Amino acid sequence: MSWAINGEAVAMDYAFAYDFNTNVAMTNVTEPLLRYSPEGQLEPNLAESWEMSPDKLRITFKLRRGVKWHNKPPVNGRAFTSEDVVVTWKKYEDAPTPNNKAANSNKVNPGAPIISMEAPDAQTVIVNLKEPASYIFQRFASMVTGELGSVYPKEAGESFDAKAGQIGTGAWMLEKFVPSVELLYKRNPEYWNARNAGYFDEVHSPVIPEYNTRLAQFKAGGLSWEMVSAEDIVVTKREVPDLAMYAYAPVTNSTGATYRFGWEPIDGKPSPFLDIRVRQALSLAIDRDQHIDAFSNVSRFESEGLPVQTYYYTAMGYVPEWTLDPRDAKRFGENAKYYPGTRNLDEAKKLFAAAEAAYAGGKFPKFVTGRVNVVFGPAYAQEADVLDNYGRDLGFEIEAYPLDYNLDYLPKVVTQQGHFKIPNMGWAYAIGAVSSPDALDYFLWRFHSKSGATSGSLGDGAFDPEVDLLIDKAKAEFDVKRRQELVHDLQRYLAEKQYTVARPGFADTFLLAWPAISNFATFQGDSRVVGAGALGLHQAWFDATKRHG
Repeated sequence: MSWAINGEAVAMDYAFAYDFNTNVAMTNVTEPLLRYSPEGQLEPNLAESWEMSPDKLRITFKLRRGVKWHNKPPVNGRAFTSEDVVVTWKKYEDAPTPNNKAANSNKVNPGAPIISMEAPDAQTVIVNLKEPASYIFQRFASMVTGELGSVYPKEAGESFDAKAGQIGTGAWMLEKFVPSVELLYKRNPEYWNARNAGYFDEVHSPVIPEYNTRLAQFKAGGLSWEMVSAEDIVVTKREVPDLAMYAYAPVTNSTGATYRFGWEPIDGKPSPFLDIRVRQALSLAIDRDQHIDAFSNVSRFESEGLPVQTYYYTAMGYVPEWTLDPRDAKRFGENAKYYPGTRNLDEAKKLFAAAEAAYAGGKFPKFVTGRVNVVFGPAYAQEADVLDNYGRDLGFEIEAYPLDYNLDYLPKVVTQQGHFKIPNMGWAYAIGAVSSPDALDYFLWRFHSKSGATSGSLGDGAFDPEVDLLIDKAKAEFDVKRRQELVHDLQRYLAEKQYTVARPGFADTFLLAWPAISNFATFQGDSRVVGAGALGLHQAWFDATKRHG
């Protein structure tokens, strides 16, 4: 199996870094206590069972017996125990470099849920909570948003450098790492779940930043699969008819490249986005149907006899039963009007003009908009250009500003709760919570004022107590249907406030892979395979009787 990544991980250790390519690198090697099935249900993983106390302030995990660490120094295949889990937590909690510990550790942030972890015996882990938290199991399953999903051997950072190497309990072992060139993994012969997952003998991940280079290598058979852009799918299939084609609906809580507003002054004057009318105007100026058609290739697919369904985003992405469709105005309510299918530019300009007339000096200042084109890819860059133009159509003067993912985006933008550390930045195109299967957890990470550096950043600077109240109610609600209703209420409320303006949405798409990769994309949503678009890499295998170039 050969699958390219577009950049290099900052480190191999979640405790020290949480960039996208760290997520990609770690999914092959490390494992969480729990995992989500493709159907979105929690399943045992390194923990074979768990229970919550009647007061919902304590979780007891019983660990799976027979799990071993990779057979390489210094652990040499020893047994996985509760001490590894607790030591991993303490190192994560005490890490001197920035990570997302404030979202989880009550010691770091009084609003965070986890007070402590303890190991009463080798097969038991007890987690003590500050308050009942209906979303908490997501944090022990996800490989990205929670960072508790990676369990390391207790020796990590002591007798081996976890930032430069990888040792885990997972299906593959790191065989070779050449910085900026490649990662090579070999199948773990002692993997505890080898009968049900992790069938590839090798997983090769060359580092190829340029999309066109990756696409060319994929067509030639040098890569097993590539996330081909929507506009290239039909053309590529025609050029290389031997490629297998799969229907795919990228269901996720994340809204992708979203307007993340800045609340700091611009040219010494208040941010225009403190005025609700400006935010509402921007949402009304978006031509959602046309936008989805263009970026999801809807008309082209349909002209080829490939029917697709479209999905609208609200304050969250699309997850069945959790996302309210604003096209159903009766169910959504009056605030559905802020998500028009065909943009209402006249009404948008009226709101914009009224807000600008009330602004100091009667004219909004010119500002920059941030985007991370290199890491997030060409489709993101193209979409950012179009989203900028919606703002220009209203009357904003805008200049695009390139952000380095590690030097700018992480420390100066996405972790600053809207108080960007880059002068005169009106908005940035942020992507976040990409792997959170739990809808409530998404709102915690992005809207709750008490959850840490990446949260609350979508409020207006002072935060909105109504948003916090709805989230707090949902946190304490363990009935799924009632929790869904609270998440629906959040979407209705945030539709009016537009603290962030989400990209319009998406449509069903198609994936291409070489037929030798059998069972590809059969399971979509496997939380162990974040970097592969959650396509169930662990359930696929190589069939040498089929084509691969």
